[in-house]
Amino acid sequence: MATKKPMNPALKFARALEKAAAVPDDPTLKQPLQQDNVNKVPLKKWKNWPDIAQRVFNETHAYVLCNQNLFLHPKTRPVPELEWKTTAWNTAWIAADVCQQALKDIIAGRGYAKKT
Repeated sequence: MATKKPMNPALKFARALEKAAAVPDDPTLKQPLQQDNVNKVPLKKWKNWPDIAQRVFNETHAYVLCNQNLFLHPKTRPVPELEWKTTAWNTAWIAADVCQQALKDIIAGRGYAKKT
């Protein structure tokens, strides 16, 4: 009896992306993938990030910026606005970099296989 050869993880991921793009039943997938550089990230870095990492940057930055109280201890005084903007920017940058690296790892098939 012949056994099926396991599919290349990169090919499997590429097919999943094609399927997700073809039928966006999930309303969150209907947003355009290409994001606007509204926070003026240096273009060299912005263009290096894939679309999903750009979206992670934009959404993380907006969320952190508006929700300082979620990130600070309840007894801590609020951080001044200018300093908090820097914190939000740095948090969003780290999140986008992590997203980019995770995407590279998934495509390469590293670290995301089920352990048996």
